[in-house]
Amino acid sequence: MKEIKSRDNQKIRNAARLKEQKYRHREQMFLIEGRTLFCEAVKGQQELLRVFVERETAEQYLDEFRKTRDVEWVKIDNSIMKHICDTQTPQGIVAVARIPQWGLHNITQKPGFLLFLDHIGDPGNMGTILRTAWAFGVQGVLLSNGCVDPFNPKVVRASMGAVFNVPVFIDISLEELVRLKKEGYRILASSLNADIYIDNVDFTGPVIIIIGSEARGVSPKILNVCDHSFKIPLITPVDSLNAGVACGIIVYEAGKQRGSVSFYS
Repeated sequence: MKEIKSRDNQKIRNAARLKEQKYRHREQMFLIEGRTLFCEAVKGQQELLRVFVERETAEQYLDEFRKTRDVEWVKIDNSIMKHICDTQTPQGIVAVARIPQWGLHNITQKPGFLLFLDHIGDPGNMGTILRTAWAFGVQGVLLSNGCVDPFNPKVVRASMGAVFNVPVFIDISLEELVRLKKEGYRILASSLNADIYIDNVDFTGPVIIIIGSEARGVSPKILNVCDHSFKIPLITPVDSLNAGVACGIIVYEAGKQRGSVSFYS
């Protein structure tokens, strides 16, 4: 392995900049922090460009090193690791990876099960939703303008590997949603003001489920193009559910109907 001892090294500076969205978008790269996520990335055949490990613990990663011999590995000290990473207490390994490139046309050629997230701004919620989508067979996640960047380090950690496996498309417009509706997708929105409960909704066939932000819900413009809206029945007079929790309930119900959720004894 090579070793870099200065945080002014260009490779270190380039990696640290990826904590900022504008650099992630410009370079089409993002950070993967920690051993668990790194191993998930390797398993998911995520394209890795460079791996940094702390000099003192580098020997702990020999197995990972052998599995990724075509990737550049660099030893650094703890202060440089902290400079690169988003977390206050880095786990000793961080990788620079290529943002996956998915084709929306390829996903929608075989119409199926999509999510559309309307102004989800919390990184924890976004990560939870992506992981739920991965767990229950969602084929793609569409993000409106104003959603948090899915490759924000906090989202990547919260997704626990989902960003490597679920196609995500950013800045999807209302016009694009309408186009998909014309191509045969039914658009269903979760709304507190709906009259229909979730267990009375048909989630089979080509469908796009809209999840709105916890603060504002689904925007009126998007509700206007929906075929139906529905709500989750609540036992107590709680104002609303966390967007990630609500999405989990909805996607689980949809997965049951679509046959992607099965029960084991």
